[in-house]
Amino acid sequence: MASTQGRNFRTTRDPRPSWQRRIDPMSDPTTQEQNDRLHKKILRLTYQVRGNERVVETEASEMTVGRAGDTDLQIVDESVSRHHAKFVRGPQGYEIVDLNSKNHVKLNTYRVERQLLRHGDRIDIGAARIFIELIDRPKSNPANVVFAEADERPMQRTGVIAVDHMDLLLNSKVDLNSLSDWNSKASWPKDEPGANVSASDAGKLLRLVSDAAETLLSCESLDETLDRILGLVFNSLPVERGVICLYDERNDQIVPKVMRNLEGHPDDRITISNQIAQCCINEKRAILVQDALADRQFGGAQSVIMLDIRSAMCAPLYRDGRVIGVVYVDRTSPSEHFDTHHLQALSALAIISAVAVEQGTLRDNIAREKDMRAKLARYCAPAVVDRITNSNGAVHPGMESHEGEVSVLFADLTDFTSMAENLRPRDVIRVLNQIFERLCGAVFDYEGTLDKFSGDGMMAFFGAPLAQPDHAERAVRAALRMQALLADVNANAHKGRFISMRIGINSGPVVVGDIGSPQRKDYTVIGDVVNIASRLESSVAQPGQVVIGPRTYRQTASLFNCQELEAVRLKGRIRTVKPYLVLGRQDDPASTR
Repeated sequence: MASTQGRNFRTTRDPRPSWQRRIDPMSDPTTQEQNDRLHKKILRLTYQVRGNERVVETEASEMTVGRAGDTDLQIVDESVSRHHAKFVRGPQGYEIVDLNSKNHVKLNTYRVERQLLRHGDRIDIGAARIFIELIDRPKSNPANVVFAEADERPMQRTGVIAVDHMDLLLNSKVDLNSLSDWNSKASWPKDEPGANVSASDAGKLLRLVSDAAETLLSCESLDETLDRILGLVFNSLPVERGVICLYDERNDQIVPKVMRNLEGHPDDRITISNQIAQCCINEKRAILVQDALADRQFGGAQSVIMLDIRSAMCAPLYRDGRVIGVVYVDRTSPSEHFDTHHLQALSALAIISAVAVEQGTLRDNIAREKDMRAKLARYCAPAVVDRITNSNGAVHPGMESHEGEVSVLFADLTDFTSMAENLRPRDVIRVLNQIFERLCGAVFDYEGTLDKFSGDGMMAFFGAPLAQPDHAERAVRAALRMQALLADVNANAHKGRFISMRIGINSGPVVVGDIGSPQRKDYTVIGDVVNIASRLESSVAQPGQVVIGPRTYRQTASLFNCQELEAVRLKGRIRTVKPYLVLGRQDDPASTR
């Protein structure tokens, strides 16, 4: 006879309620590299005692084996000492350690005191023969879930827990003598054995929650958190399928996130009962259906008949009076039904998991904002970055491609190539950096977006990612500032190092967003407007000039003095374009002629 008690593992057979097994958090290895490696491995034990075979999986840092009832893996056999041995996860992997047992520990028929384990090893502990497997921790699949339509008839539940009362129980210093009040808030069949929560059961629940909290504490992302939660559920309860859904309260949508079955990752779609999930969310109650097909009302629901669900549970992820998701599990095997102990355990796990989900969501949001800030800082002024990240969704966080109105600016340094011939390569880079630093400052002063550098040229645009109705004005003002800054550079330059710059600007509709391949994407703009701006700079503007397209002119004619130029046919275009030379601001007397 064998049983498991405590810690993060699963057994196929256990005479006690399986949820009573404790879950031990993974220990911290000495290095991050070891930590990452060990987190991917599970110790699976397949063992035989007197012809009976059992399977146990563990991620625990330590698991004791012996005949005593306080061991994690209890093997009731006279050949096994009360505390015979223990499995320990060390820096290099799992090890077997003999605890001064009477009949010793043998590894591959050789007696050992302490030895590192390898995949395929065999251990003899008394009459028990244990086979070792080191396997990767299964990951839950991204949820491919369909909700079966809810039946219109009311659902008859065989067990209900009001999770707000469970929440109070788990988040306070529990007075075990006051559990009768909580029991009155739960609804159980009168003949259900052990329906009420005894002081002993409450203590086990609290230990389960405490250990689960430690296990979830090390999660670094929402996906990892959800995956760990399902792992806890499968390790603690006799479930066959499990799904975690998050609830989008704003849109009143249940969003499946991860799923798992006994085989690990199902490739096929999982269909779950919409009726159970909806009742769980709407009523803020954990629901147990012990024999769904036999239930007079619920058993007739189309979703249950279609799925052949025999027993199901659904517990809300309950946090601060809100339901942020649900944990749904069911069984199709008629051999064992869920009972009230299972529902209590699932409810407790769901409540502590809700905290972890909320923290995981917060961590993901912070990470996304950090990544977004780092990305935007390459293109945008700090003030624009702040407004985007504080927009609460006004700007798509992924900056996905969309159509928009912008003004595109191309600038190119002239005479720089000939000057660079007389400079060392590192001096060329230094001079370019000094110039571009000033030019980018002008773009950022008017909240423009830097697109790219190309040799001794650059491209910027105005009007995205934040919409700017005055994008054309901003572009022209930035261009005039850039020419003025370059004039200052020339005034302080050594003799023979004068540099000029051509600038072309055009306004109109473009596609703007992250564009490129999965390996490399850049935030940029695409469209005919971009091509015209580039041609105005390269084919029309002279050194020291700012030339704008007709649409830019129409939007800024009242602000700048401009000179109409002859219509030109730009390369790659059939129609001619009428460009305008910007002479300066209208409030600047020096700009008039």
